[in-house]
Amino acid sequence: MLPKIRLLQIGDIHLVSNASSEAFVDDKDSTFPFNLKNIISRNPVKTVFRRIYEIIENGEVDCVLIMGDLTDYGKLDGYAACANYIASALQIGSKGIYQNLPIGIVPGNHDIDRGLAKDPGRNTKFVPLLQALAAAGLPPLPVGKPIAMTIPKGPSRAELFLLNSCWGCGEEAFIPPEFRTQIAAAIDAVISGPDPEIAIKAYYDRQLDTPAIAEDSIAAVVQALESTAGSTIAVLVAHHNLLPQRRPRLAPYTELVNGGALRGALSELGRPVIYLHGHIHEDPVEVVQLPNGAPLVSISAPDIPKGFNLVDILFGENSSPLACHVTPFRMDKSGLLKREATVSIALNNGRRRSSDRNTGFVYAKILEAGQIYWSELKALVENASNAVSDERLITIVEELFAERSIVIDNYDLEQKNWILRGEI
Repeated sequence: MLPKIRLLQIGDIHLVSNASSEAFVDDKDSTFPFNLKNIISRNPVKTVFRRIYEIIENGEVDCVLIMGDLTDYGKLDGYAACANYIASALQIGSKGIYQNLPIGIVPGNHDIDRGLAKDPGRNTKFVPLLQALAAAGLPPLPVGKPIAMTIPKGPSRAELFLLNSCWGCGEEAFIPPEFRTQIAAAIDAVISGPDPEIAIKAYYDRQLDTPAIAEDSIAAVVQALESTAGSTIAVLVAHHNLLPQRRPRLAPYTELVNGGALRGALSELGRPVIYLHGHIHEDPVEVVQLPNGAPLVSISAPDIPKGFNLVDILFGENSSPLACHVTPFRMDKSGLLKREATVSIALNNGRRRSSDRNTGFVYAKILEAGQIYWSELKALVENASNAVSDERLITIVEELFAERSIVIDNYDLEQKNWILRGEI
């Protein structure tokens, strides 16, 4: 079998607000027994976390990545509560059963306390977040520098870079000095007034979210990748989207203000790069590619009540990145969490890398048939006495698929369900 690294991507969690997400039930009866209501339909967040735990329990994950926004409006008690919930519900971190499972967490704009953002010190607003994660037994956030993680799989590996995209989150809009003192005093008076909750939410939207990744962080990632072997896939993780979201967003800064600089630097590396993010509460999978260049794959995770992503990175027989398969787990309209069809992206720029006799034979048989079931292809190979094992046949088909030479219907199911199609 081809080497595969599996990443579990968790989007915005937003406790405490999402903790009260209503179960999928049209509740018009206040006398209905509470316990029976829970049997009929559970809280979506609990349902999603239960499924994630089952996947971790089955040993199907190489790394868990959390896209930030653990809380709402910079509430530090909510952040601490969410950190504890993650560690307990998934049994990850230094206090969990699966303490050896690698974890990566990045900061989100909603994690930033707006009061702390006004205090002196570049790192001040991140300090309580680091303290909350440490208390829960979870690893630290990237703050001043990217955090690098290596996920090995035989001769292949993934190099992960956790990035801080929240330097500008919570920064106040510039006020001309003639008005600054009076306006600041008025804001403080309202926030300390009789309804601080509403005031804080209103002021939250006044303090700018100016997402940006520090230039020295981009330079550090690029420099690290320039000296990294070709058998390594680069995976960048940050909270904010690299590309504009599809839904029009009316806000001063809707994506990374230096996203173009980051895209350009990554695209010019001449190697495939995967960028994982959250923030927009949507789940597009998009590819940016220069002519004759390598793909830059942007994968967004939805907010947690909608589900999560499994990201499988497949490596070829030469140990180089071959394909990325994104499997979404989503809540359907009936309130059930379901595995959806896998989205597949070639990472080798469509280049053919296999030219041995068996590959040529298998490819010819698929082209000859036009469409063929997996069982039929196996029978043809066996009857030809080519001495191709099942494992080798799977490898050949996977590589042909990644090279875009063939199409595999039902790819997200077991091999026995595959339908292979090819045409010249």
